Amino acid sequence: MAFLIPMRNLLSIKRNTFIKRFFSLLIAFLVMTISSSDIKSQDLLFGFTGGLNMNTISTKSDDGGLKVGFNLGGLAQYKLNEEMSLIANLKLSAKGQQYSKIIENQNDYLKIYHSTSLYYIDFPILFQYHIKDLLGLEIGPSFNFFLSGKDKSKIGNTTSDVRKFEKGSYNPFEFGLTFGIFTRDLGQSSFNNIFIEFRYFIGLTNVITDYGRNVNAGAFLNIGYIIENPLKK
Repeated sequence: MAFLIPMRNLLSIKRNTFIKRFFSLLIAFLVMTISSSDIKSQDLLFGFTGGLNMNTISTKSDDGGLKVGFNLGGLAQYKLNEEMSLIANLKLSAKGQQYSKIIENQNDYLKIYHSTSLYYIDFPILFQYHIKDLLGLEIGPSFNFFLSGKDKSKIGNTTSDVRKFEKGSYNPFEFGLTFGIFTRDLGQSSFNNIFIEFRYFIGLTNVITDYGRNVNAGAFLNIGYIIENPLKK
């Protein structure tokens, strides 16, 4: 068993290294593709997006629960051709987790509540493939930057205990994978610039340092608006 544990850690390190290298090469390829192409103003679109998150912190413990958050920001989309495009988001995102449970204490029952609130600047860069005019798929890496966080705990009728994350206790940078589906052209000409997207994010780096495996994971349901030809003269 003592031999299997370091082997498992080694495999985990190799897997994470492979994933990071894969996406680094993917980004380099996409950058070279754009640099070598003739970028036209009508191919570069901007817009806004926002919506709700359902997030948790995935650990080996069963205590984690879903927490509702929000995300809000802007986007830039570059059309490679009629079927493919690249989209980059820059947005403020509220993540975390919460849970409650009942414990027995000296023939009495107490309710324990715990909530973790995390705030990030998310920067996903996704490759989009338009299956039809109405539907598309997207996948790519997300580079997220930690802003602040806090834990809130309460046992029974006691006063809530709130503790902010101290510098050094958290990872200031988060790397993960985002994938999802999106829709464009909702069927009426007055709504052609509005889109809906459903994304899922899984972190590949820990939120809290020195605490085993603990990564963000969650779903995003957003609505956005594309500004057509913003650079057109």
